[in-house]
Amino acid sequence: MPNTPLSVSAMAPPALVVHAVSRSDIGMRRSTNQDAVTIVPAAGPDGKNSPIQGDAFLMVADGMGAHAAGELASKIAVDTIPLAYAKSRGEAPPAALRQAIRLANDKIHQKGSSSSEFHGMGTTCSCLVLTQGAAIVGHVGDSRVYRLRHRVLEQLTFDHSLVWEMAAASKVSADRVPACIPKNVITRSLGPHETVMIDLEGPHELCEGDVFLLCSDGLTGVVDDPMAGSLLSAMAPEAAAEALVNLANLRGGPDNISVIVARVEKAGDCCGGSCHSSAAGTDSLPPAGVALATACTVAMLLSIYYSAFGMALLFAVGLGAALAYTLSRRPEASPAALPPILGEALGNGPYRRTECGDHAAAAGDLRDLVRELSSLHSDEDTVRPDGEVSSNGHAKDASYSLDWEPFKASQEVADSAFERGDYLGAIAHYAQIIASAMTLVRGDDDTKRYAARDGILS
Repeated sequence: MPNTPLSVSAMAPPALVVHAVSRSDIGMRRSTNQDAVTIVPAAGPDGKNSPIQGDAFLMVADGMGAHAAGELASKIAVDTIPLAYAKSRGEAPPAALRQAIRLANDKIHQKGSSSSEFHGMGTTCSCLVLTQGAAIVGHVGDSRVYRLRHRVLEQLTFDHSLVWEMAAASKVSADRVPACIPKNVITRSLGPHETVMIDLEGPHELCEGDVFLLCSDGLTGVVDDPMAGSLLSAMAPEAAAEALVNLANLRGGPDNISVIVARVEKAGDCCGGSCHSSAAGTDSLPPAGVALATACTVAMLLSIYYSAFGMALLFAVGLGAALAYTLSRRPEASPAALPPILGEALGNGPYRRTECGDHAAAAGDLRDLVRELSSLHSDEDTVRPDGEVSSNGHAKDASYSLDWEPFKASQEVADSAFERGDYLGAIAHYAQIIASAMTLVRGDDDTKRYAARDGILS
């Protein structure tokens, strides 16, 4: 869609920019992709995926309905909501977002009521608006929005699913709900009804180094939060998005998989590597204190050099006093006040928090996965479904084997990183091996369907 300006009010040039990428994959079991994603603006002035200066609108929609109904519903949502939001000039961002989602619900409902072919069509809707130094979330359904900050992954949205609703009613965590309750039953979506309840969350202030993940349940159904957090920590947005999709497919890919990964960066500092909040520099310290501490340090070192230890002790005491004064005068960092136009706090999120500081478990899981892939070298390890035919109508061989020879050297490098405790490095290396292996697997034919033992490509 066109790069429509998104600001609903004038704003100063931002100190932060957003680097965002998206991936939407059919998965290993579906014949069509009913997911839809959008990033607005979609590209920079050079036509490339440049960092976004100013406002950004990110959205994932997971359609549902027979035939092409789900695919149409999600497309209507991603075509309607960002454009309607952009046109709501003069409205506060939360109100504009709510109004845009309601308009999409009206359009999808009208389309579903117009023909029996589209009856009951619907879609989830998870929107992230980054504006005026803050993040606002609009949400319906069980797609999700996460934020990774300081090695903590937070789920900013509440799943509108039977499992989560029952957990909330019983005041227990979702994993305590009996396993007999189906996880794929959602309680809200856009389209089936004339009206829809919309969750708004935020505003959440933006900080340099924040990473946001928007995704459909094709990802979260097979990739847990600790693993997702580790992948987001270890890699740049492009590589992380690719790794998440590949991992979901290797774990069966039972549904369409859509992800958007967006990282907040300092303007002019978009290196594509890991990004961390910078510490306050010496320019925030009082000049007099810095000068006094420097002078005492030099005098103390000269006294020691000339064996004047009594004087050195006095200068050491002076250095301690100078440091104490300097630190006491250092201004404390505090988040900037959010613009009043963003309104009061909305929603009750975050709804779940996952510590992602220890990446050993995620690295170990990827190591085991790569080892399983390396063992898929015989006809009995991987087989295609019986009777499957290729696009030209000819029967396929019943077996599939993966030539692991090109990956051995990379596997040794990844294993070495794991053994010396470089878990983030190991995660990045293992993810690259998986990406290359998946390219071979999916390039073998156009069915994108394989089966194997132990849940790999099953």
